[in-house]
Amino acid sequence: MINNKKLKVAGIRAATLINKYTTMVSPSLPIGLAYILGAIKDFNIDIIGIDGVGESPFMSDAKKFSEKNLILGLTNDEIIKKLENFHPDIVLLTSMFSSDWILMRDLIKKVKNKYPNSIIIGGGEQFSAMPEFCLNESELDCVVTGEGEDTIREIISKKINNEYGHKPIEGSYIKSGKKILKGNPRARIRNLKYMPWPAWEYFDVNTMLDNGIGNTSFGKDSFRPFPLNATRGCPYECTFCSNPQMWGRLWRARPAEDVIAEMKFLQKKYRANHFDFTDLTLAVKKSWLVDFCNLMIKEKMKITWGVPTGTRVEVLDYEMLSLLKKAGLNDISYSAESGSKRILKIIKKKISIPKFLNSLRDATKIKLRTRVNIIIGFPDETRFNFFETWLFCVKCALIGVNDLLVMGISIYPGSEDHEKIKKEKGIVYDDNFFEQMTDQGSLGYAPCYSKHYSRLELNIYKYLIFLSFYSLSIITHPKRMLILIRDLFTLSGSTRLSMGLINLMKRRNV
Repeated sequence: MINNKKLKVAGIRAATLINKYTTMVSPSLPIGLAYILGAIKDFNIDIIGIDGVGESPFMSDAKKFSEKNLILGLTNDEIIKKLENFHPDIVLLTSMFSSDWILMRDLIKKVKNKYPNSIIIGGGEQFSAMPEFCLNESELDCVVTGEGEDTIREIISKKINNEYGHKPIEGSYIKSGKKILKGNPRARIRNLKYMPWPAWEYFDVNTMLDNGIGNTSFGKDSFRPFPLNATRGCPYECTFCSNPQMWGRLWRARPAEDVIAEMKFLQKKYRANHFDFTDLTLAVKKSWLVDFCNLMIKEKMKITWGVPTGTRVEVLDYEMLSLLKKAGLNDISYSAESGSKRILKIIKKKISIPKFLNSLRDATKIKLRTRVNIIIGFPDETRFNFFETWLFCVKCALIGVNDLLVMGISIYPGSEDHEKIKKEKGIVYDDNFFEQMTDQGSLGYAPCYSKHYSRLELNIYKYLIFLSFYSLSIITHPKRMLILIRDLFTLSGSTRLSMGLINLMKRRNV
């Protein structure tokens, strides 16, 4: 061991930037970081976990970052202070989105100034998409790309045995003087059966749940939601998505028995009563879903669960949705992205609009709470294509869909669309590039990448969809006005409309 002392490893999720006009504030527990710490906890080392978001998740406590953006979570100085009595040898850093890079870069600088001899390692989607950029633009020592468990384990092992040097291992990039050295790609983890569970014991989970983290919760104070992963990878090829850089296209699923065992453990230890499956797309293999649901029904677990990140509809017919409902599913988000057949083809979103609408009808018939995700402003999107998407959203409201998220496209590094725009127009990776990413999921003034209409039009279109959907939703379902009033009174957002209004109320003092 190092100097006959235990190696000290700090795992940190940085705070996140949010737009003042966001409708998307519902941070969840740091499952990615918890997975990494779970992979290394069997080493004879000291570990500390710091969740820069979850330890200060309140919109009312958000700090001003710029004229349009706020810091949700701990400041970087507050994070550094939490390390005072630990003195880490290795610092593992992760953040939620590329828009957080500005905060992350500052945190890296502060960590290196305070602990110059520590090894600072970055991991997650931004680092996987832009490893050389992140190393060149910060005091990072190493970037881990893709699934990080095996790579971090190897780094820890080498450090313990005094073998960590100036040669990058598989799945990593390192800085050596002024040079960036690239290790060979690391194969994806194919068998998830033996994956260690997330190590939640390194975080103050109960306090974070008591404070309402992850609670978009239908107004329930006792709601204790836990993020959960049952699968990894996505076999689809959507051009706007950066996930292939991180997770790969190989879809893999954990054994249904293992997933349920983890749910039972979290229910017992943390009183978890709802689980949010944060998978890229859960509904890929029907046989796996059937097995999972049948086991859930057999176990008679008194919990609910949801799919908030968005899923496809290929296997979600009435029979399948009914089984999911019987197994405890109460909340499902559909990723439509567009209502234009032409745009769906261009972005390689291979879905049928009629089948999509039929699945929504089936879901509403059995009283599942449904949400649809929409993106506008694709580079090749015309005004007519937008009209098609607007009409699709109107149909969703008339069907009875509960909620809708409309956003301008974010040109995330690592996506096919990003590379296309970079080649055609060029992209300057300055602070403005990263900071403006917060605009896309808000009702603020977002940048436009369409060749056929202006930035002003894009933002008018966002409001048109937003207002059309919720107006029709309330007119055709009058009880939803009462739900909206309840949400505003209790400050518990159950739709993007109520969340947006609540956040506008809370930010007045920021």
